[in-house]
Amino acid sequence: MTYGPIEMVVLQGTSYCNLNCNYCYLSEASRRNSQSMSIETIEAAFRAIFDSPFLGRKLRVSWHSGEPFVMKPAYYREAIETIDNLRRNSSREDLHVDFDFQTNGTLVNDAWISFFKEYDGRATLGISCDGPAALHDRHRKNWSGKASHAATENGMKMLGDAGIDFDITAVVSPDGLDHPDEFISYFEPFSDSIREFHFNLHDEFFISPEDTDLIESYASRYQRFLTRLLETMSAPGRRYPKIRNFSSFYNRLFVPETDRPHYDARSMCAPFKTISIEMNGDVTTFYAGLTLDECRDLKDLYDDDRGFVIGNILKQNLEEIANSAKLGMIERDFDTSHSACERSCEYYDVCSGGYNLIKYRRFGNFDSTETPECKVHVKAFADTVLAHIEDELAAHKSVAQ
Repeated sequence: MTYGPIEMVVLQGTSYCNLNCNYCYLSEASRRNSQSMSIETIEAAFRAIFDSPFLGRKLRVSWHSGEPFVMKPAYYREAIETIDNLRRNSSREDLHVDFDFQTNGTLVNDAWISFFKEYDGRATLGISCDGPAALHDRHRKNWSGKASHAATENGMKMLGDAGIDFDITAVVSPDGLDHPDEFISYFEPFSDSIREFHFNLHDEFFISPEDTDLIESYASRYQRFLTRLLETMSAPGRRYPKIRNFSSFYNRLFVPETDRPHYDARSMCAPFKTISIEMNGDVTTFYAGLTLDECRDLKDLYDDDRGFVIGNILKQNLEEIANSAKLGMIERDFDTSHSACERSCEYYDVCSGGYNLIKYRRFGNFDSTETPECKVHVKAFADTVLAHIEDELAAHKSVAQ
């Protein structure tokens, strides 16, 4: 069986966060834990990775799952130097390795500006910002209950002024769907600095599968939100950042599968395309988000109290982990999930995937199909964007005549 190649390694440098966002997937205990991944653990992990047969030509190392900027740039300089030295002394000296950070932006300072200038071309970052203060601060407060928007915005401005580009990840909660103009317009002044923009819906499990009226109402609100975003971004004379939600959908529609950027959950949902390594060396694979803390409600799914953890990089090499019986069980469950959708859903080809655990949490099995999230995130989204494409084509046809 062929696994990989590994395209991304997600490192949990620390699970600690200086914010207490009310939708965070990490437990409070985890987010208050100030421990960090040791350089020795990073060295052991990448020695195993570079010695493994699962590498391609490029590798991205991403610090995520906690706030990476609570640790100083010196820590990451040492980590990068350690990884680079191991690569140079391995059989994969030709491997291109770059680095990425996902941060809430509140701790950006001159030291971080210097760090990203030093690693220009090799280190990138994404900022978590939910739009204007009225939307952002409803959900993204610090541990004292104080608003975080001003600090995040200051970080974005500092980066922009220094000529350092960044991505944006925004969470749209149900209460934010009624404010599409405020949401997208907030980011317009940052368009020159934002490489790519992505938004997620935070709505899991607030709707029962049986509550069809609420599902339809929520889907309609989401469609109005999307329609307004598409209309606003099509307006002449305005400059908005590229929104990956739409570009990914267009890729699935119009680009041959072999030529598409492979960064959605379905593309990455294969063993050893992505591996995540927790502070203690525990390994999960498929897409990110399967760590023991994130999946603590499913920790006994495979009768070992370890959730989706398939091994420990400090105790096993990657080939041993790849050959584990547990990885085979998880792979079969995810294949069951994908096959069920492929057989029954006409939206399968335009779905980004990644709904395996939502289905299990909803229905207690992997061969279920439609969830409320599917109706909203996939079907309502697809219907709205396809309708917009048809309207644009009709308008151009009318002008041409």
